[in-house]
Amino acid sequence: MIIAVFQALANGFLGFVILDAVSSRASHGASVDGAGLVYFIGYLSIVVAVTLLVCAALTPARFTWVRPTIITVESLGLIGGVINLFSGQILAVAGIALAIGVIVSLNRDEAREWFTR
Repeated sequence: MIIAVFQALANGFLGFVILDAVSSRASHGASVDGAGLVYFIGYLSIVVAVTLLVCAALTPARFTWVRPTIITVESLGLIGGVINLFSGQILAVAGIALAIGVIVSLNRDEAREWFTR
């Protein structure tokens, strides 16, 4: 869960940076190509961050929906990381590794038992 919290904080920070950068450019009269898509990505990063934080906070309560939710979010992050990697962004390897680590740890027997009690 520590990795998921780290990813949540990183996604939230990135989302706010993206939104701030686009808003700052727009408020100074500069045009931003694809501003709608950039805003969408910024807000999506914040939604992912909140989702991961909620799931991490509710892990001790052993809700059965937490594990599949985290796995789904991490799988989407993994797909996005692979797309970014093929786009030439080498730093996507770190996100891919973190997503794989979380997915593997949540698919262990101990994690499955934890969420089925």
